[in-house]
Amino acid sequence: MNALIADVVGVITGPAAAIARAMEAKRWKAVLALILLVTAAVTFATFPVTKADQARMVRDSEMADKLSDEQLASLENFTPFQRVMGAVTAMFFAVLALVLSAFFVYLFYKIGGGEGLYANYFAAVTQASILDMVLGGVLKGVLVLLKRSMLVQTGLTLFFPGLDFRSLPFIVLSQFDFFSLWFLAALALGIAAYSKMAPRKSFGIAALYFLFKSLILVALSFFSMKMMGM
Repeated sequence: MNALIADVVGVITGPAAAIARAMEAKRWKAVLALILLVTAAVTFATFPVTKADQARMVRDSEMADKLSDEQLASLENFTPFQRVMGAVTAMFFAVLALVLSAFFVYLFYKIGGGEGLYANYFAAVTQASILDMVLGGVLKGVLVLLKRSMLVQTGLTLFFPGLDFRSLPFIVLSQFDFFSLWFLAALALGIAAYSKMAPRKSFGIAALYFLFKSLILVALSFFSMKMMGM
């Protein structure tokens, strides 16, 4: 427990050293457990709000024409089991996101001359994810409950309140989430410290990874909404 608290405090106050230590020891299990616990708790707490918002989106989309009145009326309904399964599913996707993120971070840094194995980079990504998946996740969950809406912003979209969340400019700007950028900066510092790499070079590689990830997410978000008729 003391080690976990030290990891959480360290990645906030001294990310370079904390992430480098985690990479060196390939230490990630306790932090992963914390991430999954927070993800499940936030998803479970916000499930009714999320379900109601998703129901409104479906009713306002072309998908509504394919559903009966009874189906449309029951979109907001859910059972306790479905709520629990929502939390379990969120944990699964959290693990998947960490595994894929670590793979591409590893790939970009290996191409750029970084040291270490995939396990080292998985530890780095998991450690840095305290910033966006734990701290950011808790804040976003609180905002969802306070606003009674899943559409909460913690990035550049805050400065453009008139944008439709389905528009391409909104989707692009939403990639610049403050917690995600904090994660990226901490990750770059930690990997630079572990690999004895110049911080400027590490930030350059991290920026290329961020650009690659953002292009993929923007494309997936935009075209999935178009396919759903939103």
